[in-house]
Amino acid sequence: MMKALLKNQWKIFINTMKSQPGKNYFSYVVMFAVFAILLYWLSTGIWAIADVITEPVFAGILSYGFLLVIGFIILLGLPQVFKHLYSATDLNLLFTMPIPTRYIFWVKYLQSFVGVPLLVFILYIVPLFVYGAFIGANVLYYPVVLLVLLSIIVIGLSVAYLFNLLLVQIVPASKANEFMTVMSVLSGIFVYLLFMIPNLANDRPLSEMILAGLPLFPEWMPVTWASDAITGAVAGSVDFLMPFLMILVLAAIFFTLTSTLVERGFRTGWVKLSEGSGNKRRKNAAKRTAKLNHPVIAVGKKEWYAIKRDMREWLVFLPFIFFFVFGFAGFLSSGGGLSDLRGPTEVTWPIAQAILLFMYAMFNGQIASSTIAREAKSVWILRVLPLSGKDIAFGKLWLSWLLPFVILTVVEIVAGLFFGWTLIQFISGILMKAVITIGISGIGMWLGTIGAKYNPANPQNRLKFGTSIVLMVVSYIYLFFALIPFVMLLIPVETMDFAQQVSQDIDGFFGWVAGFVYTVLSWKAASPVMITIIGILLVLIISLGAAYLFTMMGARKIDQGIEIEMVQKTRTKSLLGKKPGSL
Repeated sequence: MMKALLKNQWKIFINTMKSQPGKNYFSYVVMFAVFAILLYWLSTGIWAIADVITEPVFAGILSYGFLLVIGFIILLGLPQVFKHLYSATDLNLLFTMPIPTRYIFWVKYLQSFVGVPLLVFILYIVPLFVYGAFIGANVLYYPVVLLVLLSIIVIGLSVAYLFNLLLVQIVPASKANEFMTVMSVLSGIFVYLLFMIPNLANDRPLSEMILAGLPLFPEWMPVTWASDAITGAVAGSVDFLMPFLMILVLAAIFFTLTSTLVERGFRTGWVKLSEGSGNKRRKNAAKRTAKLNHPVIAVGKKEWYAIKRDMREWLVFLPFIFFFVFGFAGFLSSGGGLSDLRGPTEVTWPIAQAILLFMYAMFNGQIASSTIAREAKSVWILRVLPLSGKDIAFGKLWLSWLLPFVILTVVEIVAGLFFGWTLIQFISGILMKAVITIGISGIGMWLGTIGAKYNPANPQNRLKFGTSIVLMVVSYIYLFFALIPFVMLLIPVETMDFAQQVSQDIDGFFGWVAGFVYTVLSWKAASPVMITIIGILLVLIISLGAAYLFTMMGARKIDQGIEIEMVQKTRTKSLLGKKPGSL
């Protein structure tokens, strides 16, 4: 049965290649040429430095290199594995035939080797063979390298399959469209932590550890077994046998563990994803009276339901998670401690405000602009609703401003408790960002009505490239001007003499800025209460004025009629096996 299935897969591959247009063949030739040049450069580099690579250094390179193999196969191979398990077009036929599910699974597993695992295998096996030829390794070295590398690839590929087979049982059927999103996020976090193991386990930098010939990992880690097996086989020593057998057994265990989830994770998961969106919602027999809200509130609630319903909407905050979580983990792994982050509140508070405002400028405008493109399939309804463009724009504005404000305020509270900020610093920081960031949301709302785009395959990307660049630039320009009066309130009067001296010594723009600062500080020294009130009023005028102006411009555009660029799908078949619009 396996032989027949493999023969069938080979025929499908041949027919697929024959049906490719000519330009695809040219792309394949270019890709293989680039890969061959890369492989040649890598091999010549290994040949040039092989004589200075000692056995301990070689062991360190091997152990971390094998960790990279596992990580890249998991990260880059997940979409390919998902396609083979749940999106392959031949599964509709294979599951109706009297073929055991495990045979179909094994064929898909072998098919997954043609892709990222095969490229990784070639990229590693050729330099390793070149190194062995240069140092005159024992003949035993070559089969050991081949089998160890295959075992590492099997482990990485099995982990990628386990991600798919396990998560398909956890993700609800109604969230089938978000399945790949969940896998991508979790696999990215897992691979990052995998790569950080050497830094977390050692106090010295990775490069220093490798060049010093020090072990990167404990002896019980599989990548250490693989490294010991190859280094032992270089001289033909029998010491290679035990770690070699251990890595082979571990690969067999991973493959067996993956095979145990075939029936529930493969066939049942395929059925679940194929029928996930067809589940009908239970209707509540009891009649409920509809509660009417103000149009602005109703539009905002509609936006919240749309965001809550689709997990992919939250991917806009993914860079925020990477920035804080992974940056913090990298700081700790580099030898830093929590005590190193503490300092005087007069220093930590302004720095934290600057970082948070940078994050607000990144997210607020993007979230506000995406609310327009969210109406891609229902934009015609906006023209017939008994709502004005002002109601729609302000309804979208308040929610797109509130989401990042709530999330980042929680982060600020946690940071403030850690740094020991005063109550005044807490309140002033939160109020300042609440006022300033609403202007960024207004800018995003306006640009969303101008350059909206909707891509069904990538629903997070909802703004044209040029418009997104304009949004980023305008957001930071606005942030600069909005912060001027607030910064003037923060600068102590004691710096007035320094500002006067700078204004006298420097000409041009910076001299003018220093002179302006000196003038404001002199006013502040003469009447601190009055300058404080004026500064607060200026912040309110600039921020709320910009928010109102840009939101009204967006509302006017909505009244005139907005156009959303629709990116056409490259596939006509949907993920769930139904054509769009079919019943």
